Amino acid sequence: MKACKLNRVKFATKSILVISVVVGCSNAFALDAGKAPGFNFPGLTSSYLLQDFNGMNLPEEVALTKDYQNSYFYSNCYSPNNCYRSVPEGSMVFFAPSGFRSTPNSSYPRVELRAKRTFSVGQEIDVEQSGSVYIVQNPKTKSIIFAQIHGDKSGGSELLKLRWKDGAIVAGIKSRFGDSESQSTLLAGVKLNEKIDYKIEAKGKDGEMRLSIKVSVNGKNSIKEFSFQKIGWEGVGLYFKAGNYNQTSDPDGAAAIVAYSAINIEYR
Repeated sequence: MKACKLNRVKFATKSILVISVVVGCSNAFALDAGKAPGFNFPGLTSSYLLQDFNGMNLPEEVALTKDYQNSYFYSNCYSPNNCYRSVPEGSMVFFAPSGFRSTPNSSYPRVELRAKRTFSVGQEIDVEQSGSVYIVQNPKTKSIIFAQIHGDKSGGSELLKLRWKDGAIVAGIKSRFGDSESQSTLLAGVKLNEKIDYKIEAKGKDGEMRLSIKVSVNGKNSIKEFSFQKIGWEGVGLYFKAGNYNQTSDPDGAAAIVAYSAINIEYR
């Protein structure tokens, strides 16, 4: 069995700082179901915070540790009652029950990773998040957001929402802060428990940011590109998210379950 490969932090010379942190494995089956996600994904604790629920089922944001897991965030197959056979053992599972309380300025429950580092439209940037994700169980609305570029300003700062919507992979874009979301279908016919490989890359300079979204499922590929102007996102710090943003508020809407077998975040 191949071992997991981790690209460590690299520092460039002169005045340019390059950070490349890979939180994932080249061989997903090398993940260990007996260990918490922080062990299986070595850069997780340094790169992300976790939004989940506390013992009273209320939203919380916590600093991850290597041994952190609970009923909403855990390694696949760490116990017989928390094992989805169609997903590699040791994958990172996000379990979001419908009808649970939401975070401020939202109507839906979430169990998501929130990147610690921010960036802005218009600055010179080259940032990327990628992952291998499985939609294990859909809620009543058959809609789950599994990756985002979110903003630190309330009132419409979700620049990108990447969702599974009744078998389609859909990119939701806001060209300007506070705009209504414009949706584009990337792939259709994606079944539950099929592996979805995605990459979100943002590059910016001269007051503009270009966004490339690549999705691959069972040999089917799709690439979409978008452009954003600094004037539309002035003063909004942006950050990546990944996990399970359940789009069902009905308490009887069933749980949304998402699993990641690999995740990567890079700031270059």
